[in-house]
Formats: sequence, structure tokens, C-alpha cells
Amino acid sequence: MSNCLHCSSPAPSNHDFCCRGCESVYELIHQGGLGVFYELKGKDSLSPLRERPFQQRDWKWLQDTVDRALGDGDPDKPLDIKLGLSGMSCMACVWLVETVAKKQEGIIETIADNTHGSLEVTLIPAKANLCDFADELHKLGYDILPNKLGTQGTSSGLVIRLGICGALAMNTMAFTLPRYTGMETSDDLSGLLTLIAIASSTLALLIGGSYFFKRSWQALKTGGVHMDLPISLGLILAYIGSLIGWAASHEQLFYFDFVAIFTFLMLLGKQIQITSLNRAKNRFQTDNTIPEHYTDTDNELIPTENIPKHTRLIIPPGVVVPADSRLIAKSADLSLAWITGEPTSKIYHHTDAIPAGAINQTSTAITVETTKATSADSGISKLCQLTPDDQSSEDRKFQQKAIQTYLLAILFIGILASGSWMVFTGDWIKSLQVLISIYVVSCPCGIGLALPLLNNRSSRVAHDQGIFPIADDFWEAVGKVSKVIFDKTGTLTPDKPTLKSTYALEALSQEDQQAVYTLSRASLHPLSRSLFSSMITEGMIHPDMPGRLEEIPGKCITLHAASGDLYSLGRPSEEQVSKNDLSCSLTKNGEDIAIFTFEESARASAPTSIGKIDQMLPHKPVILSGDSESRVAKLAQELNIEEYYGSLLPHEKEAAVAAIERTDHSLYLGDGINDLPAMRIATLSGAPFANINMLTANVDFLFTDETMSFLPKLILLSRWRNRLKKQLIAYTLLYNAVVLGFCISGLMSPLIAAIIMPLSSILSILIVTRNNPNKQSFACIAN
Repeated sequence: MSNCLHCSSPAPSNHDFCCRGCESVYELIHQGGLGVFYELKGKDSLSPLRERPFQQRDWKWLQDTVDRALGDGDPDKPLDIKLGLSGMSCMACVWLVETVAKKQEGIIETIADNTHGSLEVTLIPAKANLCDFADELHKLGYDILPNKLGTQGTSSGLVIRLGICGALAMNTMAFTLPRYTGMETSDDLSGLLTLIAIASSTLALLIGGSYFFKRSWQALKTGGVHMDLPISLGLILAYIGSLIGWAASHEQLFYFDFVAIFTFLMLLGKQIQITSLNRAKNRFQTDNTIPEHYTDTDNELIPTENIPKHTRLIIPPGVVVPADSRLIAKSADLSLAWITGEPTSKIYHHTDAIPAGAINQTSTAITVETTKATSADSGISKLCQLTPDDQSSEDRKFQQKAIQTYLLAILFIGILASGSWMVFTGDWIKSLQVLISIYVVSCPCGIGLALPLLNNRSSRVAHDQGIFPIADDFWEAVGKVSKVIFDKTGTLTPDKPTLKSTYALEALSQEDQQAVYTLSRASLHPLSRSLFSSMITEGMIHPDMPGRLEEIPGKCITLHAASGDLYSLGRPSEEQVSKNDLSCSLTKNGEDIAIFTFEESARASAPTSIGKIDQMLPHKPVILSGDSESRVAKLAQELNIEEYYGSLLPHEKEAAVAAIERTDHSLYLGDGINDLPAMRIATLSGAPFANINMLTANVDFLFTDETMSFLPKLILLSRWRNRLKKQLIAYTLLYNAVVLGFCISGLMSPLIAAIIMPLSSILSILIVTRNNPNKQSFACIAN
């Protein structure tokens, strides 16, 4: 296996690129003199692009956004537009987007933010063409989206706290240093330095420590114990003890520098964790398959959760129908894959009833009239609002029990040691120093910083394998998985049927291939998408043929070429359909010139990968599908999966997963709305990142690998991470045992504490960074 020159994802042996999309973007970047992008990117991994840069996009909504923002304003004056942007993963992406923007007329400034997946554009509406800019970015693999800032958790407030606490920690250390080094200072200067250190420590506690105090208090109010509680107690006790020492003029109780440094390091650990997750989430922003607003026939925006009954809505191509409706358009080709799991589409005619969740596969927008109002309680809203629990109740109970035990043990040791010193020596200063030193050095500083780093490093290795964690507790959940549950359509199989052979395409003339390229590119039908993807894969890339496109939903899409020829791509004759229900024909001036046949097959390497999973996990995998029993049985036999169930409704999938979870921890892999209830129940959930018919929310991770080889790699990587985690825990226990011995014996001074705390953190980080996953094992699994 080699790595793609563009995205760094695994590529076939002796290939420079994983797909034609990455190859095309690589060439565009170098042709535009932007090759420095790859120097800035380094080893960072991007998302494989496949056929995405070649697909047509309708940017009408973008111009509408500009028009609404402008209103009655002056089009010759600067206007600020806030948008979303998918595909960014590193600072190289930010540089590329902003560099491309500088070449656009009328665009004054752009600010791209890869952490939040946002794009702010300042432009002159009369001069700028934002749609052209969006098209340029689309060809490079970045898609402009409606602004979604505020809908995802951000870390801007934490970043500000971190920056301020970093400065305060340096301040505290700088003004405490003279006392540690024995430098001679006048009484006035010594007092001033101490006051500055105290003020810096106090501000660090109020600004940074309050982050942990608030989270701990909220958990306590609900009867829980948060991981931030030991941090909070250590900070408070160290600060109070230091104030007592300052008031009593006993420098051996001064732990102000500890308070500031510890606050900064803990905030740093939190920021590393949140930044890593936010980048993964925002990298996979997608088009609004279920938008936040719909447009009615009066061009008014209506919130998705408050669409009244009898409202006529415009449903763009690839967008879901949000409520039970009837069709106003003459006809429409709709997919029910999200609802039933069936891979086929259905033709609806004027006034036909359409269920909520159907997706418009017609190449043009359709008009529907709702027969039911949407609300937060509607079926589609409930499915889309389902979110997986952060942790199972069993996990929370175990975590809380462990924290309680740890805190009680430390509190008991501190009180016992301090009381013993008081009883036997009568020295209350020494007794208090022993108490505070125990609570200070037992704070989980090293592991609190190293664990987020470990998770971040594990995620970066996973990115190289096409796995992108987006949930906080992803790695903890992976380590518990004992059984894998598969959906069928779009998960075990690709999201579209596979062209059986490219012979019919290759036999066509260049002109006819150009017609097929133009027709399949303009259609959202699964067979057209598969045909288009095959042409991209085989390098049959052409400019659009000049002419007029017209679609008859469910039947064909036609091209009235400028040359006078009439091409049609659509349903074959009845005789041809009986031979293969997954086929389409190309006609030219009324005569068949090619028949393309397709099949639904498992993803590449699925049999091998599932066989390896069988060996690595204690329980065999199972298929839970909404597709027909016969299709599920055929695929299960091909993959040697003994247990499978078909024709399941969403609530039946949910019940089946709930039954499995009573005895095992499961990983559920699915791709649609009908899988979301089951995903919520499973210990871990994942989904393939596809171009349409995909929800990227409500899952714990996404995978971009079109094969199933990522699955055993994920288990192997989890085991590597768990080994490092155990080493960290063992080191932490050993460290605590040693330093507690020093504390109890009264040998732990503020100076020693100030040295061993960062030293402990450095050693914890070294444990994480100096160990690498076994690349040979990855290569073995890949083969």
C-alpha cells in the first residue's frame, strides 16, 4: 500500500493517487502555481475526493443569500457574508482557500476557519460573483455551505482562557523564581514580587479554574461526579493553603505557582481534545440534506420544525421531504432508502402521497404540498434529533465510583498524615504543609494532559486509515466492542450499484462518451451516479456536451445536443429489464447504442475484513437491514455472515440492538435515518461519508475508506492505544506512590512540587509520543 499524493489516504500499490478526484485536484493545484499547499500540508491527511470535484453544483442559494443580506443596501459598498465550508482539515487548506479568493474580482477579504468550518467573505456585490468563487473551491474539494456557526460546540471561550492563563502562569513563575533561587531582594521588593505572584495565581484560578469548577458543580447538583472534580479540589485546596501560608508568613506553604501552572496545563489538555474533535466534525459538514429552513413557493424561508400544513414547498435535488406531503409537480423520482433501506427509487405522479423522509432524486427542484405540519415531535424531527448518549449509564457509574474511591483515598491519606504530624510534633505549619502537599501532588496533572494527547495521536493515525472520530468518548467505546452490527445498503455495499463491466463504455466513440458523461453528471439517479463514478475512475473525463438537458422522472434524461443529435439515458425496454432489473440504456436518435448493467455487491475486501473481525472479537457479526430478506440473505452468504435479518423497520432495528447491548458491547455501522434509533442504543456507531443520502451527525465516527479494510485496523489501533493507556495508569500509580511517600515524610516543599509537576507531565507525554503503532500489522491487515 502507498499513500495518495493529495490526501495521504491509503492508495492501491503502484498508484500515486487513491482516486481520480484527488489526481484532478493535485493537477489543478500545481497548474495554478499553488504547489506550496503540499509543503504546508506536510503529513496531514485530507478526505478522499473521488468523483466529487467533477459533480455539478447549483449555487443559486448562494446568490439568494447575498441578495437577502444586501436587501436595499448599496451594491457598490462592502458586504460581509458568513458561510460554512466543508473539506478543510489543516492550515494548508485555509491558505489555499484564502489564496484562491484573492484572485476573485470583487472579493476584498476572506477569513477561513478550519476549526469551526466557517468562511467569512467581505465583497462588493456589484463586482463579485460568489457563485464562480464557490465553483472554483468545489473543483478543489471544498464546498461552501449555509452558515451553521453556533450549531456546533466551539472552543473559542476555552482558547481565550488558555491564552490568559498561559500568560498568568509565566508571570507567576517569573515572580516566584527569586525566592526559589535564593536571590537577595529588599523587603519591599520581595513583598511586591509576592503580591504580583498572588495576583497572577488568583486571576488564573478565577479565569481558568472556574471552567473546571462549573463543570464539577453541575455534575454534583445532578448527583454525579465529574472527572474535573479532582482537578477542582486540588486547585481550591492549594490556593487556600497558600493564602494561609502568606497570611502567616510561612513560605513553605506557598503553592501559588502550582495553582497557575496546573490550571494552564489542564486547560491545554481540554483544548487539545476539543480542537481535535471539532476539526473532525467540521471537516465532514455536508449539504443540507435536511436543511434548517425550506423555501415555499412565495420564496419565504420557513424553519424546518415549524412548517404548517398545506404549505407548498420547493424541494431541491438531493434534499429530503420534511413532512408527509402530496406531489404538486407532474412527476418525480424519489428515493426511500433512508426510510426502508431499499436501494431502489420510486416514481411518484401528480397528487401522489409522499412520506416524510423521501429524497428528491430528480435533477430539478419539485413542488410538494404538506399534508401534515412539522414539529419537534414529528417523526422526521425525532429521528434527526436522536443523539447518542455521551456514555452509557454503566460507564458513568464505573467512572464515578473510580473518582469517588480516588478522592476518598487521597482525602483519608491527607487527613491521617497531617493529623499524625500534629499529634507527634505539635507543629501546625508542618502539619498543614503535609496536608496541602499531598493534595497538590496527587492532582492528575500528567495523565490529565497525556490522555487527550494520546486520543489526539490515535485519531491522527486513524485519519491515515480513513477513520475520523467525532465523539468525545470514541476511543473508550472502541475498546469495549465485542460485536459488530452491519446495515446492508450503503454500508456493507456502496451507496450506489456497481457497473459490472466498462466494456460498453469503452466501445463508445469519444462523442458518445461525452454525451454519457454529460447525462450521468446531471442526474441523481443511483444508476446514473454509478455510471458517472465509473467514468471518473476509468479516466473518461470530458467537458459537458453543449445542448439542452431534459428529464422525465423515473424514465430517462435526454440531451438535445447542439449538433442536432438526441441522446437519452434511462430505462431499457421491457425485454431488457426482465434480464436485469439494474440496467440502463443509452440511445442516440432513437436507437440503442449501449446497455449498461449493474449489480449490488459488497464493498471491496469486505469478506477478508469480516473474517479478520471474526478472529479479533469474541462474537460473530450480524446484519440488520431494512432491505428485503432475499437480498440480505444473498449478501450474508457472500460474506459468510451467519446471522442476518431483513425487512426491519427502524424501531425493530433499535429493539434488536437493545437486546444485544444487554449482554455485549456493539459497534453499529449504518448510513441513513432508519439506522439512527439503533445507533443511539449501540455502544459505538459509525457511518460511511458519502456525497448524498447521508447524515454525518449522531454518529461516533465516519469512514472514508470505500473498502471495509478499515475495520480490523480500527480494532488493532484501539488495542495499541489501550496498551499505552495502561502504561500511563501504571506510571501514574507509581508516581503517586513515590511522591505521597515524600509528602507524608514532610520532605515535599513548594520548590520540589514546582519541579516534579511539569516533570511528571513531560514523562507522561513521552510515554505517549515515543510509542508507535505497529505499521507492519496494518500492512498485513491491508493485504
